[in-house]
This record gives sequence, C-alpha cells and structure tokens, in this order.
Amino acid sequence: MARTALSATSQRLRVALALPALLGIFFLGQAILDRRGLRLDLTAERRYTLSDHAKKILDDLPSDVRILAFLRSQDARNAGILDLLRRVEGRTRRIHVDVVDVNRSPALARQYDVDSYGALVVESDGRRRVFSNPREEVLMAALLQVTRQQRKTIGWVVGHGEGDLGNIDRHRGFSTARAVLEQEYYDVRPVSLIGDEVPPETSVLIMAGPQKDFLPEELAAVDRYVQRPGQVLVLLDPLRAPELAAFLRRYYVALPPDVVVDPAARLYGGEYLTMQLTVERGDHPILGPLDAPPLFSLTRSVEVLPGEPGSMMAVPFLKTSGESWATADTGVLRAGAATFVAGRDRPGPVAVGVEVAFRTLTPPGASPEQGRLIVYGNSEFANNFFIEFLGNKDLLINTVDWLAREPQAISRRPRMQELGVHQFYVSSEQGDRLFWITAVLEPVLFAAIGLVLAARRRWG
Repeated sequence: MARTALSATSQRLRVALALPALLGIFFLGQAILDRRGLRLDLTAERRYTLSDHAKKILDDLPSDVRILAFLRSQDARNAGILDLLRRVEGRTRRIHVDVVDVNRSPALARQYDVDSYGALVVESDGRRRVFSNPREEVLMAALLQVTRQQRKTIGWVVGHGEGDLGNIDRHRGFSTARAVLEQEYYDVRPVSLIGDEVPPETSVLIMAGPQKDFLPEELAAVDRYVQRPGQVLVLLDPLRAPELAAFLRRYYVALPPDVVVDPAARLYGGEYLTMQLTVERGDHPILGPLDAPPLFSLTRSVEVLPGEPGSMMAVPFLKTSGESWATADTGVLRAGAATFVAGRDRPGPVAVGVEVAFRTLTPPGASPEQGRLIVYGNSEFANNFFIEFLGNKDLLINTVDWLAREPQAISRRPRMQELGVHQFYVSSEQGDRLFWITAVLEPVLFAAIGLVLAARRRWG
C-alpha cells in the first residue's frame, strides 16, 4: 500500500525540528576539535609540535596559569604566537589564554607594564612573568617561574680559569650554559672556595674546566660540601688540575693523564680528537631522552675505583665505541693524530662519564645519607661553541636535573640548530661508506651499464 505523501507544511516542520539537533552536533564537534584537535606535523624540524620538555612541564603543572597575549591586529607575528598558545592550551586544562588587542586596551597594558606588541603575561597564584619574545623555551621558563615553589641554586666554582658564565665568546664562554640552566628555573651563582665554604643552599656544585689547580684548603671545602651530603658535577679536560684529579680518588673516581682517541666516531673531514659518543638509552636516566649522541672534543678517560661493598655504587654510563682507545701519549694533542700501540694504550670502549653514589659520614645512630658525584672527562661540550651540537645541551641540563633530584625534569629540549636542518654530522666511518658508494660504485655501475648498451647496439 502506498504511503501518503507528506504535505509541504509537514516537511518544513520536520526540517525545523532537525535543525537544532544538527546545529548542536556541529557545535559540539567544533568544541571537541578546538580543545582536542589532531595535528599532523610534517616539517622536518617538528616546528609545530611541542617538545618532550614542554609536554613534561605542562603535564606536571601544580596550579592553574593565566596567559595574557597583548597583540596588535595585522601584526605578522600573531599567527606564530597564537599557534604556540593553542598548542599549549590544548595540552592541559590548567592553561587559560586571553588575547588582548593592545590598541583597544591600553589601560590594561599599562596595568601589566607591557610596553611592546607581542608581549605575553604569565601569572599564577600572585606571581607574574612578562616577556616579549614568545618562543616555546621562553614560555616554558616563565611557567616554571610562576608555578615552582622553590628555585634551586647551582654553584659554579670560579678562580681556576673555569668556563666564564658571563663570557659570550664563542669558543671560551659559557654564557649559553648559564642561560639554559636559568630557563630551567635554576639560580646559577659563582662560588669561590678560597677562605669560604660552599653556600648551604647550593643544590649542585659545578666545577667546569678548571685550567689551574686547586689549593688544599679549597679541596677541603669541596670535601665538606660533599659530606653534607652534596651533589657535584666535575668537567675536567685532559692534563688539567692534577690535584683535583687526585682528590676525586677518595670518591672512587680515577682520571688518568691520558687522551681518548676514536677514529671511527670522529666527524668526517673534522679534526681527529672530536668524536660522537656511544649512547645506550638503558644505561642511565640522563641518556634516556637524548635523540642524538653527545659530541666531545679532547676528552680524557674516567675510571671507577673499587670500593667497599654497600658503601658506594658506580655507573660508567657514557662511553666511546669499541674501536677507540685511551693513550698516555699526550703528544696527540699537538699532532692531532694517533696510532694504537699494544701494551701502552688501553683499548675501548672507554668510559668518559661516570656517576658515583656514596654513603657520607654521619654521627652514630643517625640515618645514612648519600652524596653523588658525576664526572665527565671533557668540559668543552658545554661551552658556547659546542652546547647546541647534537645531544650536548640535553646532556648538561639532564645531568644537573639528576643531581638536583629533579628527575621529572629530565627530557629532550628544542634546539636552536635542528638536526638534519641546521646541523648535519657524518662520522668518519659513514663518510668513507658514502665516498665508496657515490664516488666509486655508482660511476662504475653506470659505466658498466653504458658499455653493455653500447656493445648490444654495435653487435646486436
């Protein structure tokens, strides 16, 4: 039996009744996409994706944060700033973003002491941070500053030709190391050991690349700090500060007067003693997030000395490749080349980074306490020239995080020089392989194909 056709009035009524439901579904879907939209970042440097470091900070925010973006209409920078804020706001519900047109709200800009277009105001629980260069790493530093209750102090030993925190020189300065540590919300302060104690608020003491040796009273001050217990990071280059090297033996660390050579891991076409290190992700939490090996130039070996069972634990977690060796012939520093000599040189893998945890001296009946010491046989990886190369920056900051007992902060951070875009490294072994493939095998292959084709045409 045929169904009765709907009248025009009934059809319009059905459409009118369906419209609210359709509009509700549309706006609900739009709200979900705005809050939890999926993004596919196909750029080589992952330009539109939050770094692992940013994700960790956002996921662990202890309180709500308000971000005010003071923008000017038609400003070319707005798209990048708003995209960054959308990524941050979409990661956590603790971030609340408000966009303010500076020209329409000048009084509000004056209230927040904003005097430039594109400035961001980050505030939480009465604390505020204002800045005008809204990159991801600067925004993350501001979030840490307004949400962390305690700012830990890093003591940087001075007085022995150590890396200068205020020096912007590309090869000798360590100003970039200071900047990246302060972005992690550490307070980096110079510490003199002459006639004074290490300040009690020091969470980590760093001895980075001393050129001159330490006096006995200075080493005694370091010893008293370690026994508090304290946490110490030592970056000691070959043939430097022998008294400091001798002092570290009491904490089960030996620094032989040698130089490490790794021809297979050196950079192709680069100088002989600059090498990429082997990174095994499971060897230590510091190395876990690294997406590239550290790059060391002129390094010495670091050995672990035997200690009483239960009184110490040592982990040699950073090593060179199996084709490397440590040589006592320090003439390689002048010659820039070396050959392995059996019986004199020690074959690899060679440890160049060691952590030692040890039980400190405590009064009878007191609970045992533990100090920690991390020693690298190189300091230049943290200077202004090398720190942005490969995994160097993450190695330095993750080491400080580990010693400062901030393991949740250990992560991979965005680079100023992206791998594969601004920096591209080939080891000597990889370079040789590329040479034989591209300069020898491919021409020979094409020549053979050409000869075959010519022969077939001539006699075919």
